[in-house]
Amino acid sequence: MSLFDLSNASPIGKGKFAPAGSIKDLELAKLVGGYKRTIASRYRALNPDELDQLPKGGLWVSPKIDGQVWFLVIDKEELALVAPNGKVITGDIPVLQEAKKFALPRARGRLVLAGELFSLRKDGRPRCGDVAKVLGGGADAEVQRMGFHAYDLLIGGDSENKGPMPAYGDRLDAMRRLCEGGKRLQAIKTVEAADPDAVRDLFDDWVEGGKGEGLVARSKAMGRIFKIKPVFTLDAAVIAFTERADETDQVRSMLLAVMKENGQFQVIGSCGNMG
Repeated sequence: MSLFDLSNASPIGKGKFAPAGSIKDLELAKLVGGYKRTIASRYRALNPDELDQLPKGGLWVSPKIDGQVWFLVIDKEELALVAPNGKVITGDIPVLQEAKKFALPRARGRLVLAGELFSLRKDGRPRCGDVAKVLGGGADAEVQRMGFHAYDLLIGGDSENKGPMPAYGDRLDAMRRLCEGGKRLQAIKTVEAADPDAVRDLFDDWVEGGKGEGLVARSKAMGRIFKIKPVFTLDAAVIAFTERADETDQVRSMLLAVMKENGQFQVIGSCGNMG
């Protein structure tokens, strides 16, 4: 039985794009749905002036790509990209063709890779809005611009290590082997940094140099994950908010605005990073 319900799928390029809730396998739906809350939401945010707070013992450092959290799922001959809310992309998409060519033959067991789905642009680094535009492009979507860089392995493995892999170093090695040869499909670029000074050099190169929106640093000794991004301050008004579905006494996101000189509000966007 298929893992996915594609009965309500619409075209995305030559592939298929199924709406939220299209994962039929309950175990898989729970796994990808809970990852962002249990793992990604626990990243500790640091600004560039706080790098001395990074733990000792060495770090794995990666650029933070400005895209969306998605998952590459491979189960026998079934292969798809899925979102935490159960959206599914399958079919003749270039990044999935690379996954079929490189990752699928190497995968052992059900494989689930967490990563950043993004869209390349002709000038500058990827932006979150670029991938949203592709996902909404229908049959004319520029799917050739889509890329997926894996940064975590949830379950599964390859012939060298079938998993489970508690140590991130083992997961990183497996992701590199699984994605080797891909251009749109890759394991996230990751380098080792011995101390905060080395992380600061990477920040200057990758972030200040315009190659990424920030850094992600994983402590080798403690396993903690740090998100390092530039800081911009802005006084904004909260003009609306949403509540958490499972905890209605907590705010989920806020709609922010600034006030013009004439007293009118100008919406500037939403924010959900409140801890």
